[in-house]
Amino acid sequence: MFVLIIAVVALGYIIYNGGSLMGSQDVTNEQSNIGTLIANTRKLKASSGYGTSGTSLVSQLVASKGLPNMSVNGSNLYNAWGGSVTVVSSGMTFTITENALPQDACVTLATKISRGTKVTTAINGGTAVTGEVDPGTATSGCSKDSNVVAWTVY
Repeated sequence: MFVLIIAVVALGYIIYNGGSLMGSQDVTNEQSNIGTLIANTRKLKASSGYGTSGTSLVSQLVASKGLPNMSVNGSNLYNAWGGSVTVVSSGMTFTITENALPQDACVTLATKISRGTKVTTAINGGTAVTGEVDPGTATSGCSKDSNVVAWTVY
């Protein structure tokens, strides 16, 4: 009987923490996806930049097989939380925008991706931060249940 109780408690613990473990994996996967998007979009740059400002670069990424393991529907990308992901030319730069990020993902992605070279980060439409976003800034900026982070890559 004692072994059965221990087994039930252990199973309950695994089930209870399984959700947070999956959430953590989603954030890790999304961080990898964004890194892949940045690297593969940089490969699209011509001497004149990434094309007309405001142009979606998703179709070029599809054609060059430059998309990471993300949900794709036509020329629309989606993150692990069902939010849209855009990759848009700004002329000589491009911007990746992730929508519908939960707070934990927003904080982690804003701080981790901003460590890259030549990246600015804007959280929920706030002022863009050049270079690394510190955890305090990310935490105060990612204050919603559904957040938006935009990275402009130079």
